[in-house]
Amino acid sequence: MKQIFRSKIFYLISFLIILGVALVFNNDEEPTEKLTDNEFFTNLADRKVTFIEAEQQKSVIEISGRLAGYEKDQYFVASVPNSETSLDRMNNAAEEHDIEKMEFTPYIEVSGWVTLFTTTLPFMIIFILFLVLLLFRVIIKR
Repeated sequence: MKQIFRSKIFYLISFLIILGVALVFNNDEEPTEKLTDNEFFTNLADRKVTFIEAEQQKSVIEISGRLAGYEKDQYFVASVPNSETSLDRMNNAAEEHDIEKMEFTPYIEVSGWVTLFTTTLPFMIIFILFLVLLLFRVIIKR
Protein backbone atom coordinates (compact mmCIF):
# COMPACT_ATOMS: atom_id res chain seq x y z
CA MET A 1 0.00 0.00 0.00
CA LYS A 2 2.85 2.39 0.79
CA GLN A 3 4.39 1.88 -2.63
CA ILE A 4 1.17 2.93 -4.34
CA PHE A 5 1.22 6.36 -2.66
CA ARG A 6 4.95 6.77 -3.21
CA SER A 7 4.58 6.03 -6.89
CA LYS A 8 4.36 8.96 -9.26
CA ILE A 9 1.83 7.05 -11.32
CA PHE A 10 -0.71 7.34 -8.48
CA TYR A 11 -0.41 11.13 -8.50
CA LEU A 12 -0.59 11.24 -12.30
CA ILE A 13 -3.74 9.12 -12.34
CA SER A 14 -5.29 11.27 -9.58
CA PHE A 15 -4.55 14.42 -11.56
CA LEU A 16 -6.02 12.95 -14.76
CA ILE A 17 -9.19 11.88 -12.95
CA ILE A 18 -9.67 15.37 -11.48
CA LEU A 19 -9.01 16.93 -14.88
CA GLY A 20 -11.49 14.57 -16.54
CA VAL A 21 -14.22 15.37 -14.02
CA ALA A 22 -13.63 19.10 -14.51
CA LEU A 23 -13.87 18.76 -18.30
CA VAL A 24 -17.07 16.73 -18.09
CA PHE A 25 -18.81 19.35 -15.95
CA ASN A 26 -17.51 22.24 -18.06
CA ASN A 27 -19.11 21.08 -21.32
CA ASP A 28 -20.33 24.35 -22.84
CA GLU A 29 -21.94 24.13 -26.24
CA GLU A 30 -20.70 26.55 -28.85
CA PRO A 31 -23.31 28.45 -30.84
CA THR A 32 -23.94 27.37 -34.39
CA GLU A 33 -23.73 30.88 -35.75
CA LYS A 34 -22.75 34.31 -34.45
CA LEU A 35 -24.77 37.17 -35.88
CA THR A 36 -24.13 40.89 -35.81
CA ASP A 37 -26.93 43.16 -34.65
CA ASN A 38 -27.75 44.16 -38.24
CA GLU A 39 -27.92 40.51 -39.36
CA PHE A 40 -30.15 39.71 -36.40
CA PHE A 41 -32.59 42.53 -37.14
CA THR A 42 -32.60 41.62 -40.85
CA ASN A 43 -33.47 38.00 -40.03
CA LEU A 44 -36.07 39.24 -37.56
CA ALA A 45 -37.68 41.45 -40.22
CA ASP A 46 -37.60 38.58 -42.76
CA ARG A 47 -39.53 36.34 -40.32
CA LYS A 48 -36.69 33.84 -40.06
CA VAL A 49 -36.43 33.97 -36.26
CA THR A 50 -38.65 31.44 -34.45
CA PHE A 51 -37.33 31.63 -30.89
CA ILE A 52 -35.61 34.42 -28.94
CA GLU A 53 -33.99 34.29 -25.54
CA ALA A 54 -32.55 37.64 -24.47
CA GLU A 55 -30.34 38.30 -21.46
CA GLN A 56 -29.65 41.87 -20.45
CA GLN A 57 -26.06 42.76 -19.66
CA LYS A 58 -24.75 46.19 -18.64
CA SER A 59 -24.35 47.76 -22.08
CA VAL A 60 -25.61 45.05 -24.45
CA ILE A 61 -28.37 42.49 -24.73
CA GLU A 62 -27.13 38.97 -25.46
CA ILE A 63 -29.65 37.23 -27.69
CA SER A 64 -29.69 33.54 -28.44
CA GLY A 65 -32.34 31.98 -30.59
CA ARG A 66 -33.29 29.70 -33.40
CA LEU A 67 -33.73 30.58 -37.05
CA ALA A 68 -36.23 28.84 -39.33
CA GLY A 69 -34.71 25.63 -40.62
CA TYR A 70 -32.44 25.10 -37.61
CA GLU A 71 -32.43 21.74 -35.88
CA LYS A 72 -33.15 21.44 -32.17
CA ASP A 73 -29.49 21.68 -31.09
CA GLN A 74 -28.62 24.58 -33.43
CA TYR A 75 -28.91 28.20 -32.37
CA PHE A 76 -27.45 31.63 -33.01
CA VAL A 77 -26.01 34.27 -30.71
CA ALA A 78 -26.17 38.02 -31.28
CA SER A 79 -25.23 41.08 -29.23
CA VAL A 80 -27.52 44.09 -29.54
CA PRO A 81 -26.98 47.48 -27.88
CA ASN A 82 -29.01 47.91 -24.70
CA SER A 83 -31.21 50.77 -25.88
CA GLU A 84 -34.88 51.61 -26.21
CA THR A 85 -34.61 51.47 -30.00
CA SER A 86 -33.34 47.89 -29.98
CA LEU A 87 -35.98 46.79 -27.47
CA ASP A 88 -38.74 48.44 -29.50
CA ARG A 89 -37.54 46.78 -32.71
CA MET A 90 -37.53 43.36 -31.02
CA ASN A 91 -40.94 43.83 -29.40
CA ASN A 92 -42.56 45.11 -32.59
CA ALA A 93 -41.12 42.25 -34.62
CA ALA A 94 -42.28 39.71 -32.01
CA GLU A 95 -45.82 41.10 -32.16
CA GLU A 96 -45.95 41.32 -35.97
CA HIS A 97 -44.21 38.03 -36.85
CA ASP A 98 -44.76 34.45 -35.87
CA ILE A 99 -42.22 34.01 -33.07
CA GLU A 100 -43.00 30.92 -31.01
CA LYS A 101 -41.36 32.00 -27.79
CA MET A 102 -39.61 35.10 -26.50
CA GLU A 103 -37.89 35.07 -23.11
CA PHE A 104 -36.21 38.07 -21.54
CA THR A 105 -33.92 37.76 -18.52
CA PRO A 106 -33.27 41.04 -16.70
CA TYR A 107 -29.78 42.01 -15.57
CA ILE A 108 -28.98 40.88 -12.04
CA GLU A 109 -25.79 42.28 -10.60
CA VAL A 110 -23.73 39.71 -8.74
CA SER A 111 -22.38 40.56 -5.32
CA GLY A 112 -18.65 41.18 -4.98
CA TRP A 113 -18.47 38.54 -2.25
CA VAL A 114 -19.97 35.90 -4.52
CA THR A 115 -17.48 36.77 -7.25
CA LEU A 116 -14.58 36.61 -4.79
CA PHE A 117 -15.77 33.26 -3.43
CA THR A 118 -16.33 31.65 -6.82
CA THR A 119 -12.97 32.78 -8.17
CA THR A 120 -10.99 31.62 -5.14
CA LEU A 121 -12.86 28.34 -4.54
CA PRO A 122 -10.97 26.30 -7.19
CA PHE A 123 -7.64 27.42 -5.78
CA MET A 124 -8.75 26.55 -2.25
CA ILE A 125 -9.81 23.06 -3.38
CA ILE A 126 -6.49 22.48 -5.13
CA PHE A 127 -4.60 23.72 -2.05
CA ILE A 128 -6.59 21.39 0.24
CA LEU A 129 -5.97 18.42 -2.08
CA PHE A 130 -2.26 19.27 -2.11
CA LEU A 131 -2.23 19.36 1.71
CA VAL A 132 -4.04 16.02 1.93
CA LEU A 133 -1.56 14.41 -0.45
CA LEU A 134 1.32 15.94 1.51
CA LEU A 135 -0.10 14.61 4.78
CA PHE A 136 -0.50 11.14 3.25
CA ARG A 137 3.11 11.28 2.21
CA VAL A 138 4.27 12.31 5.71
CA ILE A 139 2.11 9.67 7.43
CA ILE A 140 3.31 6.93 5.07
CA LYS A 141 6.98 7.76 5.77
CA ARG A 142 6.44 7.03 9.48
